[in-house]
Amino acid sequence: MPLNSEPRLPDIVRDWKIEAEVSGDYTKHIVYESGLSARERHIRKEETWKRQRLLGQGGYGTVYLEKCTQGDQPKLRAVKKIKSQDVEHSRELEAILRFSHKRYNYCFVQSYGWFESGDSIFISMEYLELGDLQRHLIRPLPESEAQQITLQVLEGLKYMHENGFVHRDVKPAVRWPCFNTMVVTAGPDWFVKIADFGISKRRQPGVTSLRTKQLGTMGFAAPELLNLFQETVTSSYTWSVDIWSLGAMAYLMLTHTLPFRSFGDLYEYAHKESSFPTHSLSKCNVSEEGHDFITKLMSPKSQDRPAAQVAMGYGWLSSINNDKDAQLRRVHDDAQTARVLMKSNITLVTSRQKKNLILYPAPLQHR
Repeated sequence: MPLNSEPRLPDIVRDWKIEAEVSGDYTKHIVYESGLSARERHIRKEETWKRQRLLGQGGYGTVYLEKCTQGDQPKLRAVKKIKSQDVEHSRELEAILRFSHKRYNYCFVQSYGWFESGDSIFISMEYLELGDLQRHLIRPLPESEAQQITLQVLEGLKYMHENGFVHRDVKPAVRWPCFNTMVVTAGPDWFVKIADFGISKRRQPGVTSLRTKQLGTMGFAAPELLNLFQETVTSSYTWSVDIWSLGAMAYLMLTHTLPFRSFGDLYEYAHKESSFPTHSLSKCNVSEEGHDFITKLMSPKSQDRPAAQVAMGYGWLSSINNDKDAQLRRVHDDAQTARVLMKSNITLVTSRQKKNLILYPAPLQHR
């Protein structure tokens, strides 16, 4: 059954559907734009995209790189193909499209819409040439760089959780489309985005926990996702599974290893038969604040882990947060100066303004 005929499909998903004709490696889209005159109220345009190569595949779909061969300008996109019999992917579409809004798209890989063909649906997304974070982790990162990335992912998780979504598989990457943290610009000034909502789930209003089968990626999955506690035989969990995963990701960035190398090690820690493995953090000279941050995020019991908003205020990230606020205030001041000068037919763009706008493309109201 076509996804668009699904009776409970969210309105946002219906509104973002693209007209498409798929034939082999080619996809033709009909798009409409608004012009500047009465005759241009509704301009019909055609785009043709050609599949270039496979980017990756996994249990949640296959992702291809495509190039626009007919349109206003040459451009690339990533397209994820999923079998439409999987009714669960309507939640993935809702998450991707919701967080493609300009309020959030500096934290999330942006989608341009979706379309159907045969028994498959296709999700059109921005293509980030630098790929996932995992390929950049060839050695431990400097602590300041790990802090940047952690804060950016945490900010995205905050938005997800505030909107009732739980990601359930936060990690630096393994392969497309199981990437989860994509790189826009690499270090020392990192800019990353969260991606892949293939197993994300939305919490309904009034529901404090979610239930599902075992999910996530070993090494990053929280104990309750792996059913390590007798009290979780119903597989109940909350947003705190994402907080655990981010802790494991921060540990990996700082040490180039995972905190738990086997299911047995994780089981012993979850049941307090062993302490948290801080030896690798100490070996890499991670600060005490870094130790404290990761151990809090990876508390065995979900109720002991901080919410994303709380974690953003911890000492390990406070200096990064303060720097970001100061940068944004300078951008705001420069923008105000530029507006005043423009009224006097004078144009001023400072080098500092250019730099900060590149580093922090978020709207000014999101501090």
